[in-house]
Amino acid sequence: MARETEFYRDNLEAILAFTGGKQMLNIKQVSEFTGICHYNALHKRFPFQQGYISAPTLARCLAKGASA
Repeated sequence: MARETEFYRDNLEAILAFTGGKQMLNIKQVSEFTGICHYNALHKRFPFQQGYISAPTLARCLAKGASA
């Protein structure tokens, strides 16, 4: 069984607080949350589907890139 990475829950909580509980984020919201301004950089880092990414997927991606 897969185990959550260390920072997954913290990231998910922060994302949901930022979006007011919305589960799906568009590219603009992810840009505002992460501070990454370049469209191409966002698409290289995160798996958007038709311009959206789920909060859990974004949290997972952010947790994978984190280091303690």
